[in-house]
Amino acid sequence: MWLIWGGFVFLCVFNFLPAAVAYVNNHPDKHLLAVLNVVSLFSFALWIALMAWAATGRTDHPMIRRFVGTPQKRARLVGSVSALVVAGFAGTAWSMNLF
Repeated sequence: MWLIWGGFVFLCVFNFLPAAVAYVNNHPDKHLLAVLNVVSLFSFALWIALMAWAATGRTDHPMIRRFVGTPQKRARLVGSVSALVVAGFAGTAWSMNLF
């Protein structure tokens, strides 16, 4: 039983590592990183991208500014990433004949 709880705690801490790094480094987009970090529970590729973004602390890169320049773009980014993750899960479940 302790092994299950220990594994659960480890996975939670490991998953929210990008948000923690962003908060410790006082990243300008730390709140957006934290919101997207919740979605990364379902996508390891997203977790890697968030970790790289949190660790570099850069917000001046043109690709980042393209997607998170305004509050409307930030909300659209969260919605788009969430939709892609859900679509990926649905496609995987359908291909495995779980529906």
